[in-house]
Amino acid sequence: MVKKPLIVGNTPLIKGVTEAENLHIPDGLITDPLSIAVAVAMWIITLAFLAWAWKKAKDTYPRSITALLAISSAFVFAAQMINFPITFGTSGHLVGGTFLAVLLGPYAAMLSMTIVLLMQAVFFADGGILAFGMNVFNMAIIGGLSFFLIKLLTRGSASSKRFIPSVFVASWLSVTAGAFFTALMISPAFTGGLMVTVPSMLFYHAIIGLGEGAITTALVSSLQQMQPAIMGGLTLLKEKTKL
Repeated sequence: MVKKPLIVGNTPLIKGVTEAENLHIPDGLITDPLSIAVAVAMWIITLAFLAWAWKKAKDTYPRSITALLAISSAFVFAAQMINFPITFGTSGHLVGGTFLAVLLGPYAAMLSMTIVLLMQAVFFADGGILAFGMNVFNMAIIGGLSFFLIKLLTRGSASSKRFIPSVFVASWLSVTAGAFFTALMISPAFTGGLMVTVPSMLFYHAIIGLGEGAITTALVSSLQQMQPAIMGGLTLLKEKTKL
């Protein structure tokens, strides 16, 4: 296998990752035995998380959540189409995992984001089927789990002055953590391995995460003021966590 040089965005300043720029790992990076093994392992891990999320979501929502998942997935899918410039010729877009976690709660958020990623992979070739487990873990699972960071930082109170700053921190961290795990997963495909992929991915996504945090907090603040009743995640913040 010929390993690829890393290119982030359009700049020669840092040789980075064009293919994984928005945390979507394509199947083209999974060609060697180690990468294939990682992809299979991530499928197994991701399916376990999704099974857990489905069970918890059914217990949390007494009625069918199909319509709720469809509407929220459609919103995030559309929102991800809007790119904002970052620096050095690259750009970012809303991932939406933390937003969905606040809107729906962590379990439905994982399912909703998975629907978004499935549509992108099947209809737009954004990501890949073999890499699907990786992409779902890096965005849907990590994004959903960011809910528990918000709960920890706010001590279970959506009315706390810590709530909006906590949403910002969780949004930023979800993108940064997703970039870190993406860098780990794609490192076998690139010359230099982890020593190149980790700093390259984190450099850009630490900045992209600021945009994610700003957009997420703006959306959450608006909904909290205008339509707090539709934000199921706010109710779950006050409840005792049962994993």
